[in-house]
Amino acid sequence: MTLAMTLNKRVMVNLSSRAVSPEGARMTSPRRIAVLATGGTIACTLDAQGQLVKTLRAADLLRTVPPIEGLDVRPSDYDQLSSWNMTPAAMLELVHRIDDLLISCESVVVTHGTDTLEETAAFLSFALRSSAPVVVTGAMRTSDELGADGARNLSSALLVAADPDARGRGTLVVFDDQVHRGVAVTKRHTSAAAAFCSPNSGPIGRVHDGSVTFTELPTAPTRYEVRHADADVPLLLATPGAPVRIVEAALAGADGLVVAGFGLGHLPPAWMELLGEAVRSGIPVVMTTRTYAGPVYGRYAGPGGDIDARERGLIPAGYRTPQAARIQLICALGAGQDPTDAFTPLRP
Repeated sequence: MTLAMTLNKRVMVNLSSRAVSPEGARMTSPRRIAVLATGGTIACTLDAQGQLVKTLRAADLLRTVPPIEGLDVRPSDYDQLSSWNMTPAAMLELVHRIDDLLISCESVVVTHGTDTLEETAAFLSFALRSSAPVVVTGAMRTSDELGADGARNLSSALLVAADPDARGRGTLVVFDDQVHRGVAVTKRHTSAAAAFCSPNSGPIGRVHDGSVTFTELPTAPTRYEVRHADADVPLLLATPGAPVRIVEAALAGADGLVVAGFGLGHLPPAWMELLGEAVRSGIPVVMTTRTYAGPVYGRYAGPGGDIDARERGLIPAGYRTPQAARIQLICALGAGQDPTDAFTPLRP
């Protein structure tokens, strides 16, 4: 099959007729998909005071979505967390739960709060061993608010999870009918329904009228045999004139450090000696950018420049967002892998 044929192929899951495979053959048995609920806004309703409270579990969420022909969707609950309470240790627990669900199901959809959805999606993409489709989604509005988006996002996520072309792409994020790679996506708005984007690569697929279209060929994701997620890895944001004491505080007891620098990765010159000492003492320091998009790499000379950072042993994270780079470093350390190898090479 040519690239053009692959990119133009649409896998249809018709809501009113029997589902068909990409080649037109009738499916002999329903595709089994688990929906693993973790909480978040998608699980919330409004109380009498107009406050958001988590009341909905996986079975409740599925009752908001019209049945999709050809799918056997099975509810499962992890917790009812606010996603700001999510931790790398909990993300590793999700990995184990998903591994268990994939014994009896062909795909998994995870419903999640949006505050840390990108970190969980990245962690799952790095840590899951299976190539089966795993899709993360959520909502920006409760199910009883005007313009509720949870049911549509969940329905679109189920369509993507049922798509054979979703295999082998790592964990995916489906939001507002767009499909994103879990290691590239970020939350760009605090309240808009179209809250997520992939600033360096854009979406890799779309959902429209019951059809899933991928616009990129599958790319094998970076994976680690993550044995633990206990690594202490702070994320430090560079600001003009930031004092050295915040670097000292971040490095105290750290197993690794991610710094989000200016532009191509530039950092306050006063930080550089401490960061270089940390690298020499065996603490990996990963260099990202606080800028919305673009890579980090060596171009500028002088104290604090990206060339200075490279010469001191800081590891450039390429196109990774600071949040995804931190999760990748935690996974690499939890797998006992050399972080320098983990971040080389990277693409958008």
